[in-house]
Amino acid sequence: MHPFEQTISVVGPVVGGIVFLTLFFKVVGWVSAKSSPKRIKFKGVLDDYTLCTVHAAGGTTFENVRMIGFTDSAPAKGPFPYELRGMVILEHSDGKRTMIQAKNIRMIEVAARVP
Repeated sequence: MHPFEQTISVVGPVVGGIVFLTLFFKVVGWVSAKSSPKRIKFKGVLDDYTLCTVHAAGGTTFENVRMIGFTDSAPAKGPFPYELRGMVILEHSDGKRTMIQAKNIRMIEVAARVP
């Protein structure tokens, strides 16, 4: 067997495996990013069912709301207005939802848990 064939028979599968794994993890990352929204959790403080009071700039107060999530601040493809990026989605007790800019939140109050 020629030395070139010996080298290729060892190096070829290694390079092929690296290329295959790279493509596999790129596809898995792309699928997971498209399928599930990014959620920010405040473990031990805020979850999906915790009611809180949000104080915004200008003296506006949102009482008894749940923090549902955030709009994605990453650059989006298509005509997505810049002003709608980085907003917090709040849900009121009657089901109404409000979106406010995250930078306008001054304070979040969470009531003490009653055992």
